[in-house]
Amino acid sequence: MDRMDRNEKDAARKAKLIFFSLAALVAVLLVWSFVSASKARSERDAARQEIEMLKQDNAKLEQMVKDLNQENEMLRKKVRQVDSKAKAKPVAKKKTKSSKKTTKKTSKSVKSE
Repeated sequence: MDRMDRNEKDAARKAKLIFFSLAALVAVLLVWSFVSASKARSERDAARQEIEMLKQDNAKLEQMVKDLNQENEMLRKKVRQVDSKAKAKPVAKKKTKSSKKTTKKTSKSVKSE
């Protein structure tokens, strides 16, 4: 009888040990999953914040591009107007002053003539 009680006690101890081991393993996995979920949540929030900043930057850049395109169109219109005015009025050439060199006749050159 003592043997059966001892075997039953050993079996009960083994069952308790297995149960507590599994419980500890589940607890560790649960804690690890909470920690991982927390890290993932913080990374997600940081990514969302970065996306919002990038959207704002994108909107600003789009507005700048629109403004520059409008300015570019205005400058093109001005260039066309200037070109049309230039074609309508032929530009008169200005007379340039001739820069003739005046040479002094020396007495030798006068004598030789």
